[in-house]
Amino acid sequence: MLGRKKQQLTFTDINILQTWEQKPLVPEDSFYYGLSQADDVFRDELFADCYASCGRPSIPPSLLVKVILLQFHDRVSDREAEQRALYDLRWKVALNLPLGEAGFDHTDLSRFRARLLLNKKERTIFEEILKAAEAKGLLPTKCAQQIMDSTYVLGAGAVQDTYTLIRLAVRKLLSTLKNRPDFPELSLNLDYEGKGKPKINWEDPAEREKLLNQLYQDALAVISATEGMELSGKEMELRDLLMTVATQDIELKGDGSVTIKQGVAKDRLISTTDPEMRHGRKSSSRLFDGYKNHTAMDKESEFVTAVTVTPGNTHDSEATFELIDQQPEERRPKEVTFDTGYGTGKVREEMATRQIKVISPVPERIGKDGCFPKSAFEIDLDRQTCRCPAGQIAPEKIYDKKTGRLRVFFFSPDQCQNCPLLNQCTRNKKGRRTVTVNAHERYLQEGRAFQKTDEFAGKYPERCKVERKQAELVKYGLRKARYLGLAKVTLQALLVATVVNFKRYWKLLNQKVTAAVPYNDMAINGTTPVLASG
Repeated sequence: MLGRKKQQLTFTDINILQTWEQKPLVPEDSFYYGLSQADDVFRDELFADCYASCGRPSIPPSLLVKVILLQFHDRVSDREAEQRALYDLRWKVALNLPLGEAGFDHTDLSRFRARLLLNKKERTIFEEILKAAEAKGLLPTKCAQQIMDSTYVLGAGAVQDTYTLIRLAVRKLLSTLKNRPDFPELSLNLDYEGKGKPKINWEDPAEREKLLNQLYQDALAVISATEGMELSGKEMELRDLLMTVATQDIELKGDGSVTIKQGVAKDRLISTTDPEMRHGRKSSSRLFDGYKNHTAMDKESEFVTAVTVTPGNTHDSEATFELIDQQPEERRPKEVTFDTGYGTGKVREEMATRQIKVISPVPERIGKDGCFPKSAFEIDLDRQTCRCPAGQIAPEKIYDKKTGRLRVFFFSPDQCQNCPLLNQCTRNKKGRRTVTVNAHERYLQEGRAFQKTDEFAGKYPERCKVERKQAELVKYGLRKARYLGLAKVTLQALLVATVVNFKRYWKLLNQKVTAAVPYNDMAINGTTPVLASG
């Protein structure tokens, strides 16, 4: 049953103590005081459908939401949050809690987070802050200009090697099936009851390969034993996990044995504790393991307007339209600024269809082996011609058989072999240069032309605003995942963004009220204006 915040005051109530002191216990422009004045935003009714209509009243969800936001603001655990609520006056002001009361048990927090995910309420408070900002005139809705960016989130799961992945996946599946009467007795090579790694000489390649083959054989045996069984959702998930890790890094040899293949498999699963985290790249040389957080920010007000989280190996451009589509129609941007990671030809074409202006440099490829890049060639799509740096026109073209789209320009060997720029242009064994035409070439050309304009030069530097916002998100705990799984990491990202947005909301609201009060009135009274709730 939904519990609601009590309105009756007591002698130990924190508001009574502030009355005795005749001044607030915390600064009025602080995050803590702001939370105490935001009961119009954090309302119990928002979560009414998460609770039964009868029974014992719950802890008020408005209280738990504030606690979770304070957790991220102060970077504390569930247990520490309970202690802060009991002894820290700043938290008592924020939560309107009487002296001597915590108001909740630390276990209530994990249950409440699970309730948010179960009832698809993870975005509720994030959206309520934005609605409140719109209502106060702090967040523009018409002709919105937004900036998008991403940052990495280190996963909470352990990153495991191939041996550990297979061993733990076998163990997880066996532990769920061992009590089923229809699961047969298996004679396996290894013991999967113990938690330690197999005791072999890990420096010996022969012993490692022997262990790999034993693990592989056991994995196949367990998978084969489950064929034809009616599996639950959890059991099927674990079986799929085992099938993935047992094959992704494995290469069959001619004699039927297996070895670890060279290279990294595409979309490689790296952890059995968090199967959704992935290898990702911060740059061409710097790697991370976990997720990517993608953020859209209003350029004028600097509110975070959209958040989505993807596995670490997801290209930035794949999150672009999720950031747009999750926003209400009236808040969706008319102009978007982002870096080259988002500014692909496919994104530009879709943006043009949606009539959204793109402020982004076009990704440029470096010429292979130090040769002329594609940008050195003049491509006329209307005339379907390609002119090289030496002024030659490509005589041959290839079209897509299905769509009829122009795909490649070919220069002839005679043109290239007699050209003084040959060594700067191609190392092709056939002695001639080819130029590939992107499926979205026209939009890329328009982007290259636009980035040479004064308008682009004036607007693109404003992208740095979102870098500051990302740094603030990291400050409040976004860099390291607290939880396992994409859904829970997304919840974390939304809660951190809500903390950052509420800080911004309270700051702008204070500035707005202060600006509305004549300076002489404040000087006469000797006080600063107090913001009323609502």
